Amino acid sequence: MKKPEMNPVYRRRLWKHRIGIALSFFAMAVGLFFLMWILLTLVVKGVGAIDMAMFTQTTPAPGSEGGGLMNAIVGSLLMVSVAVFISTPIGILAGIYLAEYGEVSWFAKVTRFVTDIMLSAPSIVIGLFVYAIYVANVHHFSGWAGSFAISLIAIPVVVRTTDNMLNLVPTSLREAAFALGAPRWRVATFVRLRAVKAGVITGVLLAIARISGETAPLLCKSSAQFSAVCPPMVGKIASGRSLSMMRSTTCQVIGSI
Repeated sequence: MKKPEMNPVYRRRLWKHRIGIALSFFAMAVGLFFLMWILLTLVVKGVGAIDMAMFTQTTPAPGSEGGGLMNAIVGSLLMVSVAVFISTPIGILAGIYLAEYGEVSWFAKVTRFVTDIMLSAPSIVIGLFVYAIYVANVHHFSGWAGSFAISLIAIPVVVRTTDNMLNLVPTSLREAAFALGAPRWRVATFVRLRAVKAGVITGVLLAIARISGETAPLLCKSSAQFSAVCPPMVGKIASGRSLSMMRSTTCQVIGSI
């Protein structure tokens, strides 16, 4: 009987395994090389530009020197805060309905379908939708429109996370609450929701992370200066001089909130 290492089939599979492992390590090495290259470039060229003026001065006009990002930072905090205030209660309540009351409801099926579509929808599409129904009708830009746009991005994240977390609660826990005479709404809010509050909070944090970096939904809602600054802004971005210009420009009229 031949030894396993002498079997041609075994040797062929062994060589395929070694080649696959070698290619995997090579791909990992290439990815780490470019990642470290990008991080090193950011540190070397970015640390020198960080000073107090960046956090205490507003963004100057396109083509001007100096300035900071105070308006962008404050505007981002305001817009994200308003969006979270809108999306969190709506998303949690919708998730509770889907998990507790929407097991066999056709409306729940439609809600889940629409939520899944919104999760994968491009942010610019949501931004153009808000522009069409709000900005185009009121004929002025505002930070409220931008907050509403990014809240539409955050809602499906909170809904699906809450729904999935509530479905992880053991059925025995619900049955025990029902056996004690608790109504269904109290079981949903004080038993199931409390049991998975950490997961729901995680969903809210994921929604915040998703909307904090959004730019496209804000350009047509919050910045009346977009058409004026677009050509120089694109030139700066293309030349690598200022990636923050796009986000900061959208927040220059945040005072309209």
